[in-house]
Amino acid sequence: MSEKPLPFADASPPDARARDLEALCEVAQALCSIHDLDRLLDFAVERLAALLDAEGASVILAEEHLDKLYFRAAHHVDRGVIQRLHDVRFPVNRGIAGWVFREGVPAVVDDVERDPRFYRGVDARTAMRTRSLVCVPLRTPERRLGVLEAVNRRHGTFSEADRRVLEAFAGPLAIAIENARLIQELRAARERLREENSYLRESAGQSAPFEGMVVESPRMQQVYRLVERVLDTTTTVLITGESGTGKEVLARFIHFRGARAGGPFIVVNCSAIPETLLEAELFGYERGAFTGATRRKPGRFELASGGTLFLDEIGDLALPLQAKLLRVLQEQKFERLGGTATIATDARIVAATHRDLEQLIGEGRFRRDLYYRLNVFPIALPPLRERREDILPLARYFVRAHSRRLRKAVTGLTPRAEALLLAYDWPGNARELENVIERAVILAGGSVVDEEALPLALQHPPHRGATGHSIQLPPGGVVLADVERALVQQALERTGYNKSRACRLLGLSRTQLWTRMRRYGFGRRSTPGRGRPAGA
Repeated sequence: MSEKPLPFADASPPDARARDLEALCEVAQALCSIHDLDRLLDFAVERLAALLDAEGASVILAEEHLDKLYFRAAHHVDRGVIQRLHDVRFPVNRGIAGWVFREGVPAVVDDVERDPRFYRGVDARTAMRTRSLVCVPLRTPERRLGVLEAVNRRHGTFSEADRRVLEAFAGPLAIAIENARLIQELRAARERLREENSYLRESAGQSAPFEGMVVESPRMQQVYRLVERVLDTTTTVLITGESGTGKEVLARFIHFRGARAGGPFIVVNCSAIPETLLEAELFGYERGAFTGATRRKPGRFELASGGTLFLDEIGDLALPLQAKLLRVLQEQKFERLGGTATIATDARIVAATHRDLEQLIGEGRFRRDLYYRLNVFPIALPPLRERREDILPLARYFVRAHSRRLRKAVTGLTPRAEALLLAYDWPGNARELENVIERAVILAGGSVVDEEALPLALQHPPHRGATGHSIQLPPGGVVLADVERALVQQALERTGYNKSRACRLLGLSRTQLWTRMRRYGFGRRSTPGRGRPAGA
């Protein structure tokens, strides 16, 4: 059996063969010691270009489904070409590189213009002029990775000796790429496990996933029927409702009662994290991406893959991040900050907000296309004052829960305490009710919560407001618009321009209040005592 010739065993001068051998040994040693994939590939293409005296060299890899090729690393005498190459993707049935990848055989081309396989699209997009090239398959015994290519020899054209050197280079490089990928995957898995453990520790003190869901009222029964329809799907859900209505409780219910109950439930509060940090929280970052990034950190999209990502207060998301979120929802892919690898996620999205997103769209503060992506299956949670049948069941549940947690023997409420709870409007909704009950359980002197344990605001509720019978029309009459304007101004000033509280004082919806504010020239905050036109 004949021996396989060395890659440089031809008529090359002995000094050249010795130089090639020394260079290949140096490269092989370096490839075994570099485990960072980016550093590995940058080193490989730079040494390859020098070894073959070429203007440029590239590692071209196949995408996951083996239908497209892309430039994973490149070296070229023109730095601008390198940057433009990173944006190029082309089908595997195009070009000489595509042919080499499909057929699994090398190619040496002296004049690409005369080769019918040549694909001019890469040159057109990079302003590069390819004259000649040598290209070999990049593969391991298990799978095809892509191709290794050098272009435009500085002196003359590429030879068969150059092709053999490139093949000798490609073998250990392919193995090194696979090893670096495996090491990256192990590190990513370790970081993900660390983040998941950290997240679980943060969540350990929270209530059980579907406690607190009370559906006694017709309004909540209607909500529950909607939830049943969407439980076993991966459809995006948008939960709307005032603060404190239980949007996160409902999101947890959807996750833990649905098909993804075995996966992670990851929460991101878009209003609680500064804009400068939120992108890193959502998408993660690579080591060195910014000052202080001493290690790779997976983002919440990555952690939630296979489960549910709950985006709370989505209406507070800044416009630049809205655009990036839209791309993830459309493509289910993203990149970490400072990284180039595309990461796929199949996290189910459940979003929530207390804001009127359509109003924010009209103000230019929320993207309409993102709204349509989120509003696939909307669920509106009614405020507690509109589902009074749920007040006492919720209160009794909170009594039991906090009695157990506080190790007290409180078992219920007196009839008078229950009547006071029912008479109150609960502007803070279920969250306010829970806080009131927790305080009452602490103050309770016996086995039941009585009225003395409730806050003064409940014991002495304010006057409900004037009725049509209590308002006396002056003999000379009034200008109704002036009266309405004065009432709107008083409500805004009394509440510090809190729209939700002003709506409750006036008995208006947010849309109705907003219409009157524009009609009477009120901006975000008017000078006390007189109205001010918006923008003045």
